[in-house]
Amino acid sequence: MSRTVILILFLIIAKTGLAQKGKDTIVYKLPVVNGKLTYTDSVKVQGHNKAVLDNVAKKWINSYFKYHWADTLSKDKDVRSSVLSWAILEFRAPPNSMRVVYYDYYMRVTIKINCEDGYYTYKISDAYFRPKSNFFNKIVAHPTNADWLIDTYKKKDYGLMHNFDGSTIRYYLSCINTAIINCIVSLNKAMAN
Repeated sequence: MSRTVILILFLIIAKTGLAQKGKDTIVYKLPVVNGKLTYTDSVKVQGHNKAVLDNVAKKWINSYFKYHWADTLSKDKDVRSSVLSWAILEFRAPPNSMRVVYYDYYMRVTIKINCEDGYYTYKISDAYFRPKSNFFNKIVAHPTNADWLIDTYKKKDYGLMHNFDGSTIRYYLSCINTAIINCIVSLNKAMAN
């Protein structure tokens, strides 16, 4: 009898430990540079010169984003940039243990695109978000910074004052990652044509 109980307890503990391994992958696979969520890459484009790529980048930002404006406060000022803007992406966070409805969010990101002959580089960073609904903003405290979420998750210090846990942070980060990846796919497709 006691061996059976010990065996069952051991299996429960082992299963719990193994179950944690896969959950952390979203957080640790995100592109974090110096503690900041930063998506950046250099992409070759055959047969396109700087002027053509500049024009395509400007058209893309105007067509892809409903809301965007010049980033006049950036510490990363570069007068050679084709695009240096703040833009609004949208994402939807699914229900979890803290809420039973989907929340729609606005996410402001900084987008920098530099074009040269035959290639361009992009950098998407500074992701801040908030619920679209003013009602949800008033009744529930929401995290608003992707960098803070990553840092909090890695420290495993959720504290007593927060209304979310590790699974909620993973939900947010997964939704943020998907929205930014979709943006990058759209940019790459536009620049290749």
